[in-house]
Amino acid sequence: MKNVTIAAAGKVAAIYIDSKGKDYRGLKLVANSFAEDVNLVAGVTPKVVTHIRELKETIVIAGSIGNNEIIDSLIAKRILDVSSIKDKHECYKIQVVEKPVEGVDTAIVIVGSDKRGTIYGIYRISELIGVSPWVYFADVMPAKKSELIFSEDELNVASKEPSVKYRGFFLNDEWPSLGSWVTNTFGDFNEEFYDRVFQLILRLKGNFLWPAMWSAVFSENGKDHSLANAELADAYGIVMGTSHHEPMFRAGEEWKNINGQYGTNPEWDFSSNAAAITKFWEDGLKRNKGLESLITIGMRGEQDSALKGSEEENIEILKDIIRTQKRLLKEQGLEKATQVLTIYKEVEKYWYGTDKAEGLRTWDVLDDVTIMLADDNFANVRTLPEEVERNRKAGWGMYYHFDYHGGPRSYEWVNTTPLEKVWEQMTMTYDYGVRDIWIVNIGDLKPNEFPVSYFLDLAYDFETWGANGRNKTREYTNKWTVQQFGNAVGEDVLNGIESILISYTKMSGWRKPEVTFPDTYSYINYNEAQRVLEKAIYLEHKTKKYYDEMPEVHKDAYYQLVYYPAVASANIIKMQVYAGLNNLYYKRNSALANFYAELVEECKVKDIQMQAYYNKNMSNGKWKGMMSSPHIGYMEWSPDSWTYPEAYNISLKDGSTMIVDVQGTEEAYCSGATVLPVFTNLGKENYSIVISNGGSTEFDYKIETSADWIKLNSKQGTISGGIKINVSVDWNKVYKTSSGFITISGAGETVKVNVTAEVIDITGLPDMTFVEKHDVVSIEAEHAADKTKKSNVEWKVLKNYGRTLSSMKMFPTTVSFEKPEDAPYLEYKLRLNEDAEYTLTTYVAPTNNLSKKSRLKYAVAFDNEIPAIADALPKDFIAGDYNNEIWCNAVLENIHMTHTTHKLAKGIHTLRLYGLDAGLVLQKLVLSKGKLPTSFFGPEESFFADK
Repeated sequence: MKNVTIAAAGKVAAIYIDSKGKDYRGLKLVANSFAEDVNLVAGVTPKVVTHIRELKETIVIAGSIGNNEIIDSLIAKRILDVSSIKDKHECYKIQVVEKPVEGVDTAIVIVGSDKRGTIYGIYRISELIGVSPWVYFADVMPAKKSELIFSEDELNVASKEPSVKYRGFFLNDEWPSLGSWVTNTFGDFNEEFYDRVFQLILRLKGNFLWPAMWSAVFSENGKDHSLANAELADAYGIVMGTSHHEPMFRAGEEWKNINGQYGTNPEWDFSSNAAAITKFWEDGLKRNKGLESLITIGMRGEQDSALKGSEEENIEILKDIIRTQKRLLKEQGLEKATQVLTIYKEVEKYWYGTDKAEGLRTWDVLDDVTIMLADDNFANVRTLPEEVERNRKAGWGMYYHFDYHGGPRSYEWVNTTPLEKVWEQMTMTYDYGVRDIWIVNIGDLKPNEFPVSYFLDLAYDFETWGANGRNKTREYTNKWTVQQFGNAVGEDVLNGIESILISYTKMSGWRKPEVTFPDTYSYINYNEAQRVLEKAIYLEHKTKKYYDEMPEVHKDAYYQLVYYPAVASANIIKMQVYAGLNNLYYKRNSALANFYAELVEECKVKDIQMQAYYNKNMSNGKWKGMMSSPHIGYMEWSPDSWTYPEAYNISLKDGSTMIVDVQGTEEAYCSGATVLPVFTNLGKENYSIVISNGGSTEFDYKIETSADWIKLNSKQGTISGGIKINVSVDWNKVYKTSSGFITISGAGETVKVNVTAEVIDITGLPDMTFVEKHDVVSIEAEHAADKTKKSNVEWKVLKNYGRTLSSMKMFPTTVSFEKPEDAPYLEYKLRLNEDAEYTLTTYVAPTNNLSKKSRLKYAVAFDNEIPAIADALPKDFIAGDYNNEIWCNAVLENIHMTHTTHKLAKGIHTLRLYGLDAGLVLQKLVLSKGKLPTSFFGPEESFFADK
C-alpha cells in the first residue's frame, strides 16, 4: 500500500485548481483556507497553483466534474471513476492517482459532483491532518507535525449524498454578545466576518445561512462594496436565505432604514402601503437575483410581529401578498427559483384557515413553494405533515431553536438542549418527510458549538446519526470530543470531558438557567435541592480538574467549549440553591442564613469573573464582548428585568439558641418534638438533622439515641453556625418495625426526634415488581416488566433522555391508534400495601400535538380493568402561544404531567400503559396515595425486585 506525502522535510505539495472552471472563485478561497490549515499543522504553506506547468512531484488536485481540465482528462481516460458521485448533490471522491500529468509522480485527486462537493472533499483532508471545524471559532489547535504522510486507504473515499438538501443555521438575537464581538473585531457584519462564518458552515458540511438581522443588512453591509457579503456567499457556495419575516431578499432593518425612498408612508402594512412595499421588494429581487439563494415569501408584521387584521382578513391579505410576490418573481425571471414560506407562530393559523376562510394549506398557488414548519421555539416541533402531504413536490423544511428571544422567557446563553432531545425531535421530523431544509436558530453562535455540530451532522448523514442513531448521542459526543482534544490529552481525560458535556447539557435541560430560581428545587422533599447541589459541585470540580490537566495551548479551546458552559451553568444552579437555603434559614432566624448568603455572593462574583475572563482574557482577548448576554433571574419574557437572587443576613443575638431542622420531611422545622421519616430497608434513603445557632455565641451539643440500631455520623461537638448530622440504620439490629428516638441537647434546650425503621419483606416477589413505600410507587419508564408490539409498532428506550433516567417512545414515529386494544403497551408490576384510592401521575416529554387535530393520548389499565384514556395535553393547550399558561409551564418545566385516579386493593398489580398518539415520550410513572409533596423531579424511583 503506497504512502502519500503532503508535507515533510520542509517541503509541501501544491494544490491545483483550474482557473477556467465555473467554481474557480470559491475553490480558490477554500484552497487558500486549506493551505492555512496545512501551515498550522506542518509549518509550511502549500502554493495554490492554476497552471499545469507549475505542477511538480506530489500535488493535490481539486475540482468538480466538468470544471477541471486535469480531472476531466482522468475521467475520460477511465483512470478516475466518478460513477458513484456523478449527477448527485454535493458528493466528492478522493483518490490517489499515479502520474496524472507529466512531471507529477502522485496526486491526491479531490473530485466533486459540484462545487460544494469539492469543497467538502478539501476540508475532509483538513480534518484528516487534524484541523477541527472549530479551528477559528473555538481556537481548537491541531497538533504540530513535522510530516503529513497518509496511506492510500486513509485517503481514498467516496462520500454519500447529504440526507437533507439545505442544512444551516440562523445567527439571531445577536445583541449584545455576537454584535459586540463583531463590531469590536470587524467593524460590522461585513464580508470579513462572514468569510469566517462561511468557512465554518462548509467545514461542518452545511450549505445554508440566515444572516444576522437585528441591526444588520446582509446585502448592504459589505466593507469593500455593499453587496460584498452576498457575492462572497455565492462564491463559497453558501445558499443564502432570509428569516421568516424578511421576504424577497430584504432584511428586516432595510424598510426601517430606507422606506423614505418609496414614499411618505413608513408603515410596514400591505393593506395601506402596497405600492411602496411592492417596489421595495422588486428592488430587492433586482439586487440579489443573480446569486444562489432561497427566496422567502409571505409577510409578517414589523419586528417579528403578527399582521394587524382578523384571522380571515390576514389570510386574504397574505394570499394577495403572495400573488404579488409571485408576479414580481416572474417578471425578474425567478419563477423557478426555490421559494420558502415559513409557518411560524401565528402564520400556522393562516395555514390551517378558519371556518370562514380557507387556509393556505390547500391553496394551489403554493404547490411550488417549500413549506418551512417550525418548532415551538423551545425545541419541540409543533406541526408535521400528514401522510397525504409528505411527498409534496416542493418539499418541507423545519425551523428549529437552540436560542430564543421571546415568551414565556428568552434563553440566549449557553446550550440548554440535550442532544437526545435534538435526536428525538429531528428524527421524527425526518420520518414525517421534512427533508428539504433544516435550519436552527443558534443565537450568537457561541457557546452553541457542540449542538451546532450535531445538528448539521445529523442533517448531513441521517442514516448514521438519525435512522441508526438511537442511543448513539454518547458515541457522537465521544467522537466530537476526540476531534477537539484528541491530540491534547489521553483517553481517560477524553472520557471525562465526554461525561461533562453530557452532564451539563442534561442539567441545563432540566430547567434553563435563566428560569432557575431559589424555589425551583425542593429543600424539604426527597432531599431534592441537596442532590442537585451535589451534582453541580461535582460537575464543577471535575471540569476544573481537566482544565488544570489540559496543556496550555489547548486551555482556551477547553474553556470555551467545555469549561465555561459547564461551570458557569453549574454555578447558576449553586447560586440559586444557596439562595433558597439562605431564604429557608433566614425565616428560621438561623445563623446558617448568613453562611449561605456568603455562598450566594461567592457565586455572583464567580459569574461576573468568568464572564469577564471570557470577554477580556481568553484567547488573548480575541472574544471581546462575545459573552455579554444576561442569563439569570428572568422576571419577564425579555432579559431587561433580570436579577441575581437576593440573599438575606440576620443579626445574631447575644448568646446562643439551638435550632433543629429535620431534613427529608414536610415537617422540616422543629422547636420541640418531631418525627423523622420512616426508614425502610429498600433502596437508599438519606435523612439528616441540621443543628444551627440563632445567636452569636458558640455552644456545645450532645446527641443520644435510645436504640443501638440508630447510627449517627456525629454525637457531640461545638456549633458556631451549623452542622448536619446524617442519620442511618443498622439493619442487622432492626426487627420488622422498630421505633426509637434521638435526643439533641445544647444551648440549654432539648429536642426529641422520633425515629422508625420498617423491614419490608420482598420474599417471592416476581422479577421487576416495584414496592410501595411511604405511600408511593415511583417507576422509571425504562423499567417495564414486559412490552408488546402491535402493527409493527414497538416501544423503545431512549437512554439519558428526559429529566431523570431515560424515556420510552413508540417506533416508527408516524403511527397512531384509536383503540387501546390495538396499541402497543408497556407493562409494569407493583405491590401495594393497602386498599386505597391512588393517583397515577404520568410524566411525558413536553411534546406538542403533531397536527391541528391530533392530541397526545395514552391509556392506562390496572389488571383486567377497561383502559382509561388520558391526554397529556389539556383541552385548552395551544403550542407556541406565550399567552397559553399550560404550554408555558410545559416548556419551562420541560414536562407534561397528567393524573388519573384508581381504586386498588392491597397486593400485586399489573399496570399497562398503551401509546395512542404518535410523538408520546414516556419518562416516569408515580402511583401515590393522596397528593404528592411539592418537588421538581417527583419521588426517586422505588425499589424493585431484580433477580
